[in-house]
Amino acid sequence: MSIKSTYLITYNLVQTMGWMYALVVSLLMSINGSPSRYLYFGVTPVLRFCQLLSVLEVFHAATGLVRTGVVGAFTQWFARTHCLVAVVDSVPEVQGEVWVAIMYMAWSFTEVVRYPWYALSIAGSCPEWLTWLRYTIFIPTYPFGVVAEMLLLYHALPYARERDMYNLHMPNWYNFAFDWHNFMVGGLCYYPFAWLQLYTHMFAQRKKKLTTQLKTD
Repeated sequence: MSIKSTYLITYNLVQTMGWMYALVVSLLMSINGSPSRYLYFGVTPVLRFCQLLSVLEVFHAATGLVRTGVVGAFTQWFARTHCLVAVVDSVPEVQGEVWVAIMYMAWSFTEVVRYPWYALSIAGSCPEWLTWLRYTIFIPTYPFGVVAEMLLLYHALPYARERDMYNLHMPNWYNFAFDWHNFMVGGLCYYPFAWLQLYTHMFAQRKKKLTTQLKTD
């Protein structure tokens, strides 16, 4: 096995273990009726590590290690990381929202399928049922995930304005101004269009992959 394959399999297995932990803990705490704030503190450290680590996927795409578009990889990484680190981590008032648990589980259900699929595909031993699940699980998880992300951004808006968070005012050395509140408002307007584009793309990929699988059979 090549160094490239070994590295990619190792990376995907590490991500699988992290997201599996996040999913199991999220499910157990939700079933036990634990408040969302407890779930946030119990799951976030591992989930944050996995999400920040996934910036490597942008470099994988940029260097040609994987056949994925750089812009798409970066956009997905940035949207999730912004929601997790800039919003949920930084605005304590949203950490108790039920949407945190829903977002965590939507992300986790997706990734505990996606990363093993990548690892086994690279190893050349991916079972057909996992391919079917890889291109089916997104149908319910993507809508739940994007609605949760948008609602968490929405709930953070008044705190962003009140606390002047992440803002850069003129005059400054860079001769550039930035208003995070307005940035999030713009993001909320853009989210549905970006999500619809990704969602329809995944359906096209699903049709292509599963049709090819049927023909192979």
